[in-house]
Amino acid sequence: MAKKKNISFKPFVLIFILIITLIIGIQIFGAARFESVLAAQGEVIDGFWSDVLIVRDEILINSPITGRVELLVGEGDRLASGEKLAVIKSSAQSQKIFNKKAGIVSFAVDGLESRLNPNSLNQINLNNFDELQGNYKHLLSGDRIKKEESLYRIINNFKLYLLAEVPESQSDRFNIGELIFLEEKNTKKLYEARITNIRHNLEKTFFQIKVEQFIPQWINRRRIELNIIKNIYRGIKIPRKAVFNQLSGQGVLKVTGYNKYEFQEVFILNGNEEYVIVSGLEIGEEIITNPEDFDYGREA
Repeated sequence: MAKKKNISFKPFVLIFILIITLIIGIQIFGAARFESVLAAQGEVIDGFWSDVLIVRDEILINSPITGRVELLVGEGDRLASGEKLAVIKSSAQSQKIFNKKAGIVSFAVDGLESRLNPNSLNQINLNNFDELQGNYKHLLSGDRIKKEESLYRIINNFKLYLLAEVPESQSDRFNIGELIFLEEKNTKKLYEARITNIRHNLEKTFFQIKVEQFIPQWINRRRIELNIIKNIYRGIKIPRKAVFNQLSGQGVLKVTGYNKYEFQEVFILNGNEEYVIVSGLEIGEEIITNPEDFDYGREA
């Protein structure tokens, strides 16, 4: 009796699996090329960050005698002229200290008070800008002080100025007299300010800025990193890199289905180097943020 031959289907199964794997791989690879976001309402801040020098209208009052000081008011208190703020005791005498001028009192000094004041803003040597760093020394109740050492500062709480170094890309975008906003890191509060002068020093540009309100939290700071804001724009926000040019105009690649997309014309209304506010898109539409990876009829 003849034996039946066993027919092996293994090669066909393997080929079928390879074909399916290849199809799935192509689909996955194609889809993986998509980097996308949903168009949404947002806010774009047009500004730049700078390590800013703080300049206050302040005077130093020195100790009239050597002795141990007892402070009678708190750091940052607002005092009227003639208020008692300290007593200095020595072995021979005890002298009461009365405030000589209305303002905010501080028992911390950094030694730059006489060099940096609003009246000498235009004379500040910008070649030494990076060297103007505050190193505040705080006088505490119970400390010993020598005659003619700095006892306290009185700060005019109606004047506050800044010197800010400006990146070359930003120097021509602002004007003297322009209203700007200041933003400190890790806060949501904005402060109004105005550019009072633009100074050019060799290859660097500096803004002289008058802050529209006094900020008590800065009384013992000489440097602060601030966002110098020209404007804040609101609308449909997308990454700037998503926008490109082709023969029909400026636009984005809009996702229309799985691994499918089409060109959508948009108009940039405003923005900064990273994000733009556009018209031509609806909220919730998905756009590709890496159009440079797609050959879609762009101009050479």
